[in-house]
Amino acid sequence: MKKFLALLLAVLMIASLAACGQKPAAPAPAEAEKPEEPAAPAVLADEGHAAWVAHGQYLLADGTQNGWGGKDTEVYEASALKAIALEDVKAIDEGVFEALSGKDVKFLYTTDLIFGTNDAGWACKFVKDGKLFNANGSYAFKVAQCTVDVDGDNKVYSEDQWISDPKTAYVEALTPDTVFYPAWQEEKDENGFSWADNPVVTGGAGLYTVVVAQYANASAPDAPGYGVALILKEAKDGIPYEEILEWIPGDHSYGIVGSFAASNWGENPDVEMALSDNPEWKDVWVGEVDLKAGEEFKVRADGAWDFSWGTADGGNCKCEADGTYVVVISFDNGVGTVNFDLK
Repeated sequence: MKKFLALLLAVLMIASLAACGQKPAAPAPAEAEKPEEPAAPAVLADEGHAAWVAHGQYLLADGTQNGWGGKDTEVYEASALKAIALEDVKAIDEGVFEALSGKDVKFLYTTDLIFGTNDAGWACKFVKDGKLFNANGSYAFKVAQCTVDVDGDNKVYSEDQWISDPKTAYVEALTPDTVFYPAWQEEKDENGFSWADNPVVTGGAGLYTVVVAQYANASAPDAPGYGVALILKEAKDGIPYEEILEWIPGDHSYGIVGSFAASNWGENPDVEMALSDNPEWKDVWVGEVDLKAGEEFKVRADGAWDFSWGTADGGNCKCEADGTYVVVISFDNGVGTVNFDLK
C-alpha cells in the first residue's frame, strides 16, 4: 500500500509540473574543453647581429634618402630590415613562399624600398634576357648584417657581413625578373661581372618589397647561402635603363679623374689620355698625372660616370708615393683594365 501511494504521488507531481508548462531539469552537461590556439609562426631573427641594414643610394619607403656605410644612426635604424616568419611570406608573394619552403631557412628579413626614382650620380650595369644594360646607381643595393656599439645615446653601426660577400655569401636571385646578381667569382665573366659588382634592380622604377633569407648551409657555387627576392608593389616614374651595345673602344675618349687637386672628382676637366702610338698595342690609351701618396683615381669614358674603370674589384686606384704616374687603360673584347706606375 505504501509503495502504491508513493508511486501515485510521483505521478501527480509530474502531472502538476506538466500543467504548469515546466519540464524536469535535465542534468547539466559536462563543460566542453576549449581547443588550444595554434602557436604563432616562429620569427626567424638573427640574434647574432644587432640589425640587417639596407644600403644604397635609393629612397626608403617614406622618401628618406638612403646611403651606403657611414650614414648617421637615424638613417641606419630607418633602413633596418624586419625579421619575419616563413608563413608571413605568403602574404607578400606566393611564388617566393613556395621557393623558400623548399629551403632550410635560418633567418628571414624584409623591408620596402624605392628604386630608380632619384639620380645617384653614377651608373651600374646588369644583364637581363641576354642583353647588357646601363642603370642609374639608385637601382643598386646591398644588405649588410651589422653589429652596434652603444655608449649612452650614441650608437655606432658596423657592417659585419655583406650580402653578397666575395668569399662567404653566395646569393641566388629568387625573382630573376626583378633583381640581377653578378657571378660569384673573382675573374670577370664575358660581360665584365664578378662578385665585386653590386646587385641591381631590373624590374623598373618603383616601390619594392625586399625579402632576404639566409639558409642553414654554407655558401658554395652550387649551394647558395642566401636568397633575395624583390616584389614590385607600386610602379613609379623613374630613370629608364639603357641597353649597352657592343663596346667599341675607339668610339670613345678617356680621361683620369680622382681626388687629386687638378680633378677633385670631376669638378675640373679630366686629365686627357691619348691613344698609344705603339704599333704592337691595340686599344690602349695612356696618360700622365701628378699624385700625392694616398690619392685615388679612376679612368672614365667621355668625361661622364656612365663608364668608369679602376681596380679589378671595381674600387678606386690608389697611389702609394708622391710622383708623376703613367696611367694605362687597355681593352680586351671590350673589357677595360687599368694599370699605373711611377714615371
